[in-house]
Amino acid sequence: MRRKGLWIVLGIVILLVAIYGGASWYFSEILLNMPTQSIAEARAEGDTPATTGLPEPEEVRIDTGEVTLAGWYFDNPADAGCGLLFLHGFTGTRYHALNWAPLFWERGCDILAYDHRGHGDSSDAFKTYGFYEKQDALAALDWFGQRAGLEQSQIGVFGVSYGAATALQLIPLAPDLAFVGADSAYSEMEEIVGYQARQMFPTLAPIVLPGALAVAEWRADFDVQAVAPERTVAEAQMPILLIHSLTDEYTFSTHSEDIYANSDPTRAVLHLTDWGAPHARDILTDFDAYRQLVNDFLAQFAPAFGRSPTS
Repeated sequence: MRRKGLWIVLGIVILLVAIYGGASWYFSEILLNMPTQSIAEARAEGDTPATTGLPEPEEVRIDTGEVTLAGWYFDNPADAGCGLLFLHGFTGTRYHALNWAPLFWERGCDILAYDHRGHGDSSDAFKTYGFYEKQDALAALDWFGQRAGLEQSQIGVFGVSYGAATALQLIPLAPDLAFVGADSAYSEMEEIVGYQARQMFPTLAPIVLPGALAVAEWRADFDVQAVAPERTVAEAQMPILLIHSLTDEYTFSTHSEDIYANSDPTRAVLHLTDWGAPHARDILTDFDAYRQLVNDFLAQFAPAFGRSPTS
């Protein structure tokens, strides 16, 4: 009878481990393979380069050695000796760049925007929240510099949300950038994933999340703890612009506050806007005010970046 009881206990333990493992795998799948918008869906939303005052871009493919990035290259006829690399948000595409590109096109800058790995028309791959994406951005930056004939110091990087976090993680790899702009960045992967998991699954998240993160690390071969823009910003040798809406309910503005707290205040600016905008929508809520924030930042910290915009 005693032996039978032990077998029952062992069976229960094995069952619980199997359930926990299955749940961890399921949640890791959400983390690594969240469905993304297709290029066709992005195109159907209506915005095109022409509607934002841009010419038709050149469709480009950038081979990073691991994945192929599908992107747009805009060759500015003004040839002002500047370039802007744009990094879009989570589950989005290069079409996201159309909201921000006019800010830099009017300065005479060439522009490169591409779909992150696992997004749009780029190679299928796990999403690692900047861990491998920063290496992709570095490869794109090198391609951009060669194509446009620009030095790294003539190129700025601007990212939004997922792209903002990636831009900040690029900092140690590209120390000579003209500047880095980050709109609605998260400070650490574990913090933002933990919050979102608790919002979606308030009961299960605290129990399953540690297992899900461990499985995600194993499957995608990356380190969750290393995805921490709030730490990489401390290595910045270039000016940093941080923008975050106080009414962002997806990634709280405290993320950008934490990033700013670890930055060099002599070369970093934090704007916490109170325009009533949801996550990463400040530029759509008040374009003119947003444009002024960017132009004031560049006038102070990168006055040689392109030509002065018209008022």
